[in-house]
Amino acid sequence: MDHHHFSIEVMARLLAGDLSHDELVNEVAAHLWQICPTCQEQHEEILRLQEEFGHWDEKVAVLEGLEAPELYKRIEDLPFDEQLHLVAEDPAFQSWAFCQLLLRNSLEAVFEDAAKAINLAELGVRVALQLGEAYDPHWVSDLRARAYAYLANAQKVLGEWRSAETAFREAESHLTRSMTGNALIEAEILHLKASLRLDQRRLKEALQLADQALSIYREHENSHGIGVTLLKKARILEEDNDLHAAVRILRQSLEEVEPTQEPRLHLYIRYNLVLCLTLAGQYREAEDLLPGVRTGLIREERPLDLLRLHWTEGKIALGRGRLGEAEEAFRFVQQEFLARGMGYDAALVSLDLAALYAQERRTGELKKLAAELMRVFEARDVHREAVAALIMFQKACEEERLTTQLAEKIAAMLKEARRPR
Repeated sequence: MDHHHFSIEVMARLLAGDLSHDELVNEVAAHLWQICPTCQEQHEEILRLQEEFGHWDEKVAVLEGLEAPELYKRIEDLPFDEQLHLVAEDPAFQSWAFCQLLLRNSLEAVFEDAAKAINLAELGVRVALQLGEAYDPHWVSDLRARAYAYLANAQKVLGEWRSAETAFREAESHLTRSMTGNALIEAEILHLKASLRLDQRRLKEALQLADQALSIYREHENSHGIGVTLLKKARILEEDNDLHAAVRILRQSLEEVEPTQEPRLHLYIRYNLVLCLTLAGQYREAEDLLPGVRTGLIREERPLDLLRLHWTEGKIALGRGRLGEAEEAFRFVQQEFLARGMGYDAALVSLDLAALYAQERRTGELKKLAAELMRVFEARDVHREAVAALIMFQKACEEERLTTQLAEKIAAMLKEARRPR
């Protein structure tokens, strides 16, 4: 194999200690990477750590990046007050990489354990606010903006909308103080804020924010950002009942996201495509996609998403006239949601089951189902709108006048009642 060798002049200046930093990197280090597999592996690991922890300085990326997981293990099982005390008082925890790790873990936890996600983001904010002169102040402003945006995102999931609005204002304030020109931070904040507007059903604003984020990601040819924002746009369109537009966006996403580079993102685009196709009544195509999506979710160890996919399988079976299969799926999913304490989801599955019973004129089982559901909700603190929807459901079952259309109307009322007040 031919290798690039540096000149005798460069060798002489190296031995004399007269090479600049750029010359050392471009001449000497590049030569080592060419001829030594170990050096090449180490260089690739440095690049990976720079990408993972979002810092251009190799020393920061390596020294802090390798230490951050160990620091996280030290606090992981402590009560939150003790975690806060440690990150405030112990300088070892006041590092760039540790802050980034906290924020990444918050983002990962947000749909499985929103309370934990808030705690992690609050720790991230605390660390970001304490980063000192060892770091560029404008980079620190970017990191603080991200930390507040992640806190807002976790608060949004728990329905703490007012707190989320405050946190987004803090994020935007820190972003305006930065002079890094890092537009990707702005795009990430826009994307997360679009999620809040979606939950608030301010759909026009949500779509505008998503489009702004998408424009930035396209300008920077950021494939991950493009993919997640297209996924967000599809979700907004689905919420606005524009299912055909949502399906079109998801198909576009599959073309733009490379599955080998973004396997998880590609999986969730297909997962959402199955959901949208099912809602749009395109059952055959949705069913064709099921095996691959199911395999991917098993591989990713996402039990709750698998449960929701099984719910969708029941809807597909119902749409294609396989009533026994649909009933079995709905019953299983309903019981699993109840076991997890997810009463609203159990109620929504029960409405699908009720529509099936109404279609088969199984009035006895329909009345029994309504009574079971009321007992579940009587033991819970729920909005009066949810209770009203369930009473409407119970009366319709008792009077044997439940139809698919009425079940869909009651489901819409339950979804609205579920939104935080």
